[in-house]
Amino acid sequence: MKTKFSRKFLTVGLLALSLSFTLALAGCGNTPADSSQPGSESPASGVSEAPSESPSTSGSQATGATFQAGTWLSDLGQYWFFDADGATGRTASLEDGTGVGFTYILDGNQASFSMGGADSSQSCDVTQGEGTLTFLWEDGATERLTYVSQQSSGQFQFHSNRELCDLALAYCKKQNGAQGNENLTAAAQTNEDGTVTIQVYENLGDHNSTCAWYTVDRTTAQGTDGNGQAVDLNS
Repeated sequence: MKTKFSRKFLTVGLLALSLSFTLALAGCGNTPADSSQPGSESPASGVSEAPSESPSTSGSQATGATFQAGTWLSDLGQYWFFDADGATGRTASLEDGTGVGFTYILDGNQASFSMGGADSSQSCDVTQGEGTLTFLWEDGATERLTYVSQQSSGQFQFHSNRELCDLALAYCKKQNGAQGNENLTAAAQTNEDGTVTIQVYENLGDHNSTCAWYTVDRTTAQGTDGNGQAVDLNS
């Protein structure tokens, strides 16, 4: 009896051991997948993902026009002087040198001017080129400015048309001596290149009798006469 019991006990023990080993192998087959393997999802918390698309404004922003401080010449017959403060300036007529002070606000390519301290403002669209500004005013008028000097309104000196006419009359009378020139008059015209042509003449009623032609630089009053000879109307 003792021998049979021992064999039976041994057989049961072996069966139990075999079953335990089988279960252990099955457990190894169900090990969770490694989260670091491709295709696995990382936990959402604590992870910063790059945006799928960069903002369209990053790296560059649209820039507007700039009014460089100094003197600008308008094709409408005046100078514009812009101060270094970026908010004030003044104008000066080529005809007689008169003008007005102004303040302005520049926002991108839109400008708003208050001329002569007026409460109302005038607005325009601004197109900037190489050394040029083009104003498209609210009423549809176009004004083109060309940069001519870094000098401010207090530094830039020029002769108005009226002053050049007076200088030309005096110069012509001096060159022609004491002849009957008391009836002489003069008229000035600005040329596309910025020079000024002055005609000194006598009005005879049915026609003008020209005494002299001068084409000079507005800032120096120097240039040439109708024969191409050098003249200085200040002399």
